[in-house]
Amino acid sequence: MPERSRDDTAPRIPFDDRPITAAREILPDDEDDGGEAPRGGCGLLGLALALIAVFAVLIVGLAAAAGWTSGQRQAGVNGTATRSAAIQDQLARIPEDVAGGNLALLDARIRFLATLTPGVPGMADVAATATALYLTLQPTATLTATATATPTATATPTATLDPSLPTPTPGPAFDLAQLLGQAQAAYTSGQYEDAAEFAEAISQVDPAYEPATVRQILGDSLGQLARNYYNAMQPAAGNRIVGRMEALGIPVGELAYERTVGEVYLNALSNIGINFPRAIAALQELRNYGPGRYYEQASTLLYRQYTAYGDALAFDPAFGFCPALAQYQNALAVFNGGEAAAKFSNAQTLCSSATPTFDPLMAGTPGVPPAGTFVPLGQPGG
Repeated sequence: MPERSRDDTAPRIPFDDRPITAAREILPDDEDDGGEAPRGGCGLLGLALALIAVFAVLIVGLAAAAGWTSGQRQAGVNGTATRSAAIQDQLARIPEDVAGGNLALLDARIRFLATLTPGVPGMADVAATATALYLTLQPTATLTATATATPTATATPTATLDPSLPTPTPGPAFDLAQLLGQAQAAYTSGQYEDAAEFAEAISQVDPAYEPATVRQILGDSLGQLARNYYNAMQPAAGNRIVGRMEALGIPVGELAYERTVGEVYLNALSNIGINFPRAIAALQELRNYGPGRYYEQASTLLYRQYTAYGDALAFDPAFGFCPALAQYQNALAVFNGGEAAAKFSNAQTLCSSATPTFDPLMAGTPGVPPAGTFVPLGQPGG
């Protein structure tokens, strides 16, 4: 019979004395993962990056919508200002026409103001003044004293016209020759707006009076007036004159080109500081027309817009200094130097030390920069 050890004969306690570290809680979802770490962290990171990209697209879309709305509002403001200036100019000239008894120009101004919508305040008073002036200038018949006839009982008086009296006319008698002389004198002295108004008044009173001369004065006066506005960097006023020439059927010639470039210039100004992509595109288009009255200003504004766009990207948490590098580099392509050079150097340093992230503004596959894109040393693709 084998000998029993002391452990076999020692009293046993009813508890398991194995170390508690051997116990393991078994869960229903516990599976053998082959020793790999859980993947929940990677999924959350991908979801966060996707949300950031969605918010970036929304921000860009909202910025574009805001820029378009502001541009439309600015265009409306420019149109209203131009219309108000024209109205005030015509109203300021009416007292001079009344004082000088110039019915032709007064009639032309009233007809122009009457076509505007909404109506111009005070037009009723202006029309009443014009009517009173017209009646005042009407010729009055002078009756010749005759001997009093002895009335007879059988004679029946009848109304007869006195051939010595002037024949009444249906409207005011304008001295068209005088108006034409005033138009020619105004054009010679460089008062192109007055010359155009005199010529247009003659056309309205009698379109058959010296039509070739009147039309030439009208077209030359309006054309030179538009050129003066363009040379003074006032394309909105110049475009208004060109539109007036087209409405009158006058060929505009090279002024059509001036109007096109002026519209691009006004479009760029309406987006400056509001929508960087739209402003930059319009300024680039303006510079593509080559050296001219807008070229230097367009170049300066383009440099500033590129620099400001880079600043906006650099300090936006959704983008950062790496996307800003391209905008600073674009500014340096316009003018090599200035503040953009220092900002490019600073952004290059900060971008090289930053954690690489996908840039929604750059096309291509995330993590693989497009050809020609600056990539800091030490990052993928560098």
